[in-house]
Amino acid sequence: MIVERATLLICLGLLVLPDPAAAQLGVTVETSTAARRKLRLVDEYLRREAWAEAVSFLRQTLEQHAGELVEVAAGRYLDTTAQVNRMLVNMPPQALTIYREAVDPQARRWFESGRTNNDPLAVSRLLKNAYASRWTDEALWWLGQAAWQANRPRHAAGYWRQLLPTDPDVNPIQRSLRFPDSRHAEADVRARLVLCHCLDGRLDLARAEWVRLKRRNPDARGSLAGRKGRLVELVARWLEQPGLWPAPPAATPHTTFGGSPERNGTTIAALDPAAPLWQARLDDSLSAGRSVHTDRFPVAWGDRLFVADSFGIRGWKLASGQPAWAANNTRTDRHVLFPSPPYGVPVRAARQRAGRVCTSLCVAGGRLYARIGSAVTAQSAQEPRPLFHELVGLDLEQGEGRLVLQLDTTKLPGDDSRGTWSFDGAPLVIGEKLYVTTRRGHPQAELGVSCFDTASGQVDWHRRLAVAVTRTDETLNVVTHNLLAHVDDHLVYSGDSGVVASLEIASGTIDWVTAFDPPGGPGPFCGLPAPASELILVRTGPESLAAVDLHDGHTVWKRQLPGGVEHLLALREGLAIVSGHSLWALNISTGQLAWHRLAGETHQHGHGRGLVAGTVVYWPTREQLMLLDLRSGRPLRQPVQLDFRGCTGGNLLLSPRGLVVCGGGRLTVLGQFAGHRPDSSFRLSLISPTSRSSR
Repeated sequence: MIVERATLLICLGLLVLPDPAAAQLGVTVETSTAARRKLRLVDEYLRREAWAEAVSFLRQTLEQHAGELVEVAAGRYLDTTAQVNRMLVNMPPQALTIYREAVDPQARRWFESGRTNNDPLAVSRLLKNAYASRWTDEALWWLGQAAWQANRPRHAAGYWRQLLPTDPDVNPIQRSLRFPDSRHAEADVRARLVLCHCLDGRLDLARAEWVRLKRRNPDARGSLAGRKGRLVELVARWLEQPGLWPAPPAATPHTTFGGSPERNGTTIAALDPAAPLWQARLDDSLSAGRSVHTDRFPVAWGDRLFVADSFGIRGWKLASGQPAWAANNTRTDRHVLFPSPPYGVPVRAARQRAGRVCTSLCVAGGRLYARIGSAVTAQSAQEPRPLFHELVGLDLEQGEGRLVLQLDTTKLPGDDSRGTWSFDGAPLVIGEKLYVTTRRGHPQAELGVSCFDTASGQVDWHRRLAVAVTRTDETLNVVTHNLLAHVDDHLVYSGDSGVVASLEIASGTIDWVTAFDPPGGPGPFCGLPAPASELILVRTGPESLAAVDLHDGHTVWKRQLPGGVEHLLALREGLAIVSGHSLWALNISTGQLAWHRLAGETHQHGHGRGLVAGTVVYWPTREQLMLLDLRSGRPLRQPVQLDFRGCTGGNLLLSPRGLVVCGGGRLTVLGQFAGHRPDSSFRLSLISPTSRSSR
């Protein structure tokens, strides 16, 4: 007894010691010591085969520490509820039986009540509060069917996938959450996953799932769409008829950084850029310094184009380059939408800054949102000038750019002596809610995410993610631009400090936090979710990137890319398109190289953020614009000579009117065939590569 008690005390003592590996990462995350203590005790009880005590502590932890984080590995933190559920499903059968005897009666009432009322939200309660219950098996199957009937195939696949057996060869720490002993046959589940991927337009994933079905369950029989037979053959018939599946979605405009809130581009058809329709010079009047040193990411809304500077927003008509609205013609600078005249000279920082100035925008619900003011996000103690910034919303639909929303940092909670928060990038607006990254402190940077109501301007929630120790000189002002990505019902944070996190969009509850080395290089910093593959692509160093699990943040694969990683452009047909000095296409599921174009000379380096349209990759260098085939990386035409068109490479935006290039303090719109739209659609086709050394 004395030995056992000593063992428990040692276990408890370990809880209060900081993890050396985590400390070396320079990132601190607020975790629950009490929850971690209970989970360490559970491990000890399981080792001693004290099943009842282990189950009791797990249930206590689930009830008392929901919404709190625990460290599950060096630099990796998980919501306590998720970690408890993972421990429950991995318990020995004897312990699982004890747990189910305790929770199954309540779980059954939750499930039957939710099913009777056709309420998926009520049924989903089992997935958090009683995941290892026998009734969760039925809940996952029912939720998948409900999502399928609601034409949400990706959600359906997410539920049904949890019914597949766990791969025993995968490290338990890196396993995705699976129900332990489903009564639903693996073959039935995999057949449904194939159909989900087809309906979601991911035939590459559908074929991969069909291969797994054929390998693991070649003779399984069942019914599909009213037909009976071997499931492998039934599913194959559907795969052979791609015309039965939905056509690609209608073209979506480029409304924010990366094209969409998912940061995965738009569905606008590719075009062959030719001569400039018009050009505009962006002067220094509204920039934080010299205009050519600001990295701007434009957006489009209807037939209008908008670009933000640090201290203002400009707008044009896409077709002509005229001011966005005729009312602006009375102004000195007719293209400036905000601020309204008269406006004084902007207050710029006096001290030097660390970081590149970036600006981006977001269009949602007929409004244009931006971060306006000083680009500094962490002010040096030696900065003599008062620096100010805010978030603004302009009414595009009815107000011709009229200001309708202003949010300053005083609305954020500041109930201690650590100073005020800064908005750390441009906002992301989903529905009626505005989400934005936040930051305070230097060189210890406290990182967070806030949610505002766009109607009232009030804060719904603010969450602190982590504290990261930066290497920036304390005498310098810090300039960063960290952006959120949206995937299903979650927000993804991936910033300049190496912190990656997932939050529930409604409540701000933190699902998980994972700390990597700082990515380095210029911003903006933003993750690229791949929801169909259940992954998020993130930059993890100056020359590296990683794919992390969407649900728990564990690293699935990492890859070094010599020459630097700056832009995560898009995910198409199972490929992740990534650029820096060179251009890369990687298999999103494995990280294996599909093709690349290496830039040997400086003038061949990537220069600005490219884009992907359909199966065409647009990649700008300083002097040229390459149009490449998505699947092979081969050129589709001779390079577009940007220097002959009076511009340099820059950040690209594709619209039905033309291709926008924003870089070097200049905005250029390249039209189709010298600006004249052809009678028949242009068709890009492969040309023979001039040299295989470029691949």
